[in-house]
Amino acid sequence: MLFRHRVDPTLVRAESVVRVLDPAFGLFIWALHLLVVYVAAAVGCVLGLGGTSPPVQRAFLLALVALTLLAEAAAIVHGARRYWETRGPADRRFRVVLTLGLDAIAALAIVLQLLPILLAPLCR
Repeated sequence: MLFRHRVDPTLVRAESVVRVLDPAFGLFIWALHLLVVYVAAAVGCVLGLGGTSPPVQRAFLLALVALTLLAEAAAIVHGARRYWETRGPADRRFRVVLTLGLDAIAALAIVLQLLPILLAPLCR
């Protein structure tokens, strides 16, 4: 007698969505980082951060740099985890290579966002 295992269709759909969106994870991190940095800078300017003392401005910039490093680490860790999957079946290799490329682009974009954070004057 054979037993049939029933699979919950909602779990299959959720797994499929995750599998499809996984290669773009680094780009999502980059977009979220961009949004948070620019909203934080705008809120800081509205609160008058540009006219405060240099130590307060430096602390704000250090917080943005720390956030940038955290986003960079998330993209790199995701890429590193997917790198170990390149030795998997050939049908999964394309997705893994695509994920590595997108994570590398996102990591570069996140690092390049440090330039306006560090070089542009705050609230001018």
